[in-house]
Amino acid sequence: MSNEIPLFVIGLEKDNPANEVLMSKFGGSLEKVQQILPKIIEAKISIKSQNTKGTRTHYDVTSTVKTSDNQLVYTQSGWDILKICDELCRKLEGEMPKHNDKRQRQSIRKKGEI
Repeated sequence: MSNEIPLFVIGLEKDNPANEVLMSKFGGSLEKVQQILPKIIEAKISIKSQNTKGTRTHYDVTSTVKTSDNQLVYTQSGWDILKICDELCRKLEGEMPKHNDKRQRQSIRKKGEI
């Protein structure tokens, strides 16, 4: 389970501090989700910048998580790259309850019988 998933960030310069933050936050989320989706092959974050000449830059970010079964794609856009990263991590971690099919819940009505 401790396999390191290859994570690629495309669209930011290597010396940009947001690049390292994206790698650490999204990498942590991938490690959490790896318990539920153990067949993750690779993950990619693609960033498109708009209005780079102005005072603020608008980002369109697409994250793709490729598993052996299917491909999970999440998109988010906004002005702050760190808030976008947090939102993408939240969306990825939202996959965890969806795949936990073996969980059994005890009925409230049968609680007093045991």
